Amino acid sequence: MPSLKEIPIKFTKVQYRDLVMLAALGNSVMGILGDVMEDKEYKKTSNRFEELESYLLELAEQFDSLDLVEPFMGKTVMDQDYYEGEVRKFIEEYENYVFWHDLEVRMGKRDFERTKTKEEEEYMEKEDGWYPERVHKLYEKYRQEFEAHGI
Repeated sequence: MPSLKEIPIKFTKVQYRDLVMLAALGNSVMGILGDVMEDKEYKKTSNRFEELESYLLELAEQFDSLDLVEPFMGKTVMDQDYYEGEVRKFIEEYENYVFWHDLEVRMGKRDFERTKTKEEEEYMEKEDGWYPERVHKLYEKYRQEFEAHGI
């Protein structure tokens, strides 16, 4: 097992701010999973992520980054305006991408399953369930449809 001693790490201001962003993004995702998943490991991981983000935010002054934080109930937390304007923007863009991508893939696979040939079934069996190239044309069909017309 590795040693638990603290190892000093040096960061530039930009690296520190990027690390805070990474921590906030990871904590946002894991925080949701920790709250909704029954598996207690998610909650434990969520708590560790939250502690790490808090630790990083406590270092804001050292990195001339007090604009990232605000006091709340005796603790240093991420500034709400920063979270809403920067962190949340990335989360929403990611969620939007995942929604449309997942929809095109699900619709494409649905259409493929309805129309697959015997040869395509054999290909999938031989290739451990991998879909043949034709499925990508179906994804593209839906991508174009959604870009032009939405849902």
